[in-house]
Amino acid sequence: MARVGLEADRFTCCVRPRRRQQQLSNIRFRKGLVYYSRRQLERTKQAVQKIEPAIEAAVQTQGQVVLCASNWVVVKDCEHSFDPFIFALFRFTVAALAFSPFLKKALTSKLIRRGGLELGFWMALGYLTQAQGLITTDASRASFISTFTVLVVPMLAGASGKAHVKPLTYFSALMTLLGVALLVEKGGAFNPTQGDAWSLASAIFFGVQVFRTEIISRRLNKNAVLPLMAAALTTVAGTSLVAAAVTHPQAVQNLLALPAQVHAMVQGGIPWWQIMYTGLMSTDAVLMIEVVALHDVSSTDAAIIYTMEPVLGAGLAYVVLGERWGSLGWVGAALIIASSLAAQIVGTEEAVVPEPEPKPKQLKTGRR
Repeated sequence: MARVGLEADRFTCCVRPRRRQQQLSNIRFRKGLVYYSRRQLERTKQAVQKIEPAIEAAVQTQGQVVLCASNWVVVKDCEHSFDPFIFALFRFTVAALAFSPFLKKALTSKLIRRGGLELGFWMALGYLTQAQGLITTDASRASFISTFTVLVVPMLAGASGKAHVKPLTYFSALMTLLGVALLVEKGGAFNPTQGDAWSLASAIFFGVQVFRTEIISRRLNKNAVLPLMAAALTTVAGTSLVAAAVTHPQAVQNLLALPAQVHAMVQGGIPWWQIMYTGLMSTDAVLMIEVVALHDVSSTDAAIIYTMEPVLGAGLAYVVLGERWGSLGWVGAALIIASSLAAQIVGTEEAVVPEPEPKPKQLKTGRR
C-alpha cells in the first residue's frame, strides 16, 4: 500500500505542473490574442482617421470646382458692360474686407505674412490675366485652356524634387497645346487671339499658386487658414488697385478725389450681385476650400479634380452665354481633358527619399 501511495504521489506531482503550464499557456495565448486584436483595431482606427480627412477634402475640392466653373460665365458676362480691371478692384476689395478682422493676426506672424504675400502675388497675376483674356476670347475656350494648370503642378513638383515626372507628363503637355490649337481653330484656319495667350498665362500662374499653396499650408496649422487668407486677399486687392490705376489713372484719381462720384456709382451702374458673388463665393470660398483641402490632399491629386472645371465651365457657357464650337473644337477639348487626366494618373509618382546607408562598424584593434 505504501508503494502504491508513493506512485500516486509521483503521478500527481508530474500532472499538476503540466496542467499548470497548460493553463498558463492558455492564459498567455488569450492575452496575446486580445493584445493583437486591440493593436489591429487601433491601427485600423488610425488608418480610417487618415482616410476621412482626405475624402472630406476631395468632396470640398469638388465644390470648389463648381464655383470656379461658374466664375468664368459671371466674369465674361460682366465684361460686356463693365471694365474688367475696375470690376477686379471691386471684387477683390469685397473679398479682402470679408477677412479683414484676421489681418491683424496675419501681420504678427512672419511666416503667415510672407506666405500670404506670395500666394496673393500669384493669385493676382492669375486673376488679372484671366480677366484680360476674357475680353477677346470665349469663356468656354478660356476654361479649357485653364486646364494647362494641372500640367504645371506636376512639372513644378518634379523640378522641386517632390515627385518624379515621367516622360508621359511632357507628352501630355504637348498634346494639351495641340488641343488648344484645335480649340482656337475657326473656319479651317488657326485663329488664336490675344485672349487665348492671356488665358494660357493665367493657367501657368494659377498652377504656381496651387503648388505653393500646398507647401505653405502644410507648414502652418489649420488655425492659420483665416489669417493666411486675409494676407493673400489684401495683397490681391492692392495689386488690383495698382492695375486699375495703371490702366485707368484718371478714373481712379476721380474716384479718390470726388467721393460724390463714388456715391453715384453705388446708386447704379455697378453689377453688384456679380461683384458679391465673385468676391465672396468664387474668391473667398474657393481660396478657403483650397487652403484647407491641400492640407490633407496633395496638389497633384487635387489637380485631377480640377480637370472637371472646364467641362462644367463650357457647359454653363453653352447654356447661359450661347457659345458654340465646331467639331474640331470638341476634339481639342477632349484631347485636353484626356491628356490632363493621363498626366495626373500615371505621369507622376511621389519621390522616394533614399534611406541613409549604415555606417560601417569599426573593428576594435585594442589601440587607443
